Amino acid sequence: MDKTLGSILKGGEDLINTEGLIVEAVEDLVKDEIKRHIRDKIEENEELKAEFKKYVEMLMEAKMKEAFAYGMLAKTSAELGLELIPPKMKAEMNEKISEMMEKKMEEMMEREM
Repeated sequence: MDKTLGSILKGGEDLINTEGLIVEAVEDLVKDEIKRHIRDKIEENEELKAEFKKYVEMLMEAKMKEAFAYGMLAKTSAELGLELIPPKMKAEMNEKISEMMEKKMEEMMEREM
């Protein structure tokens, strides 16, 4: 009896998940149609297309500057943390943190290029 009830309840969950999947798929189709309409309008107007491209590039540059600033802030925070460490531990930790930050910054730069 318990197994039957469990199966019925589980079947109900599957139905709910299926409905959610259908709703999500329809939402994606609507988004795709809106994107297509926007792309068509941009392609129709060369001046608008150039201006749009210019500001998207400007936004991307600003995002990269923001990422760089966060990286430098992390570096500075690490340096501040090092100031709080006893002197004999400081040299070793400074080297390890510098290596880690350098590696992470290189990875970020490689991903963005």
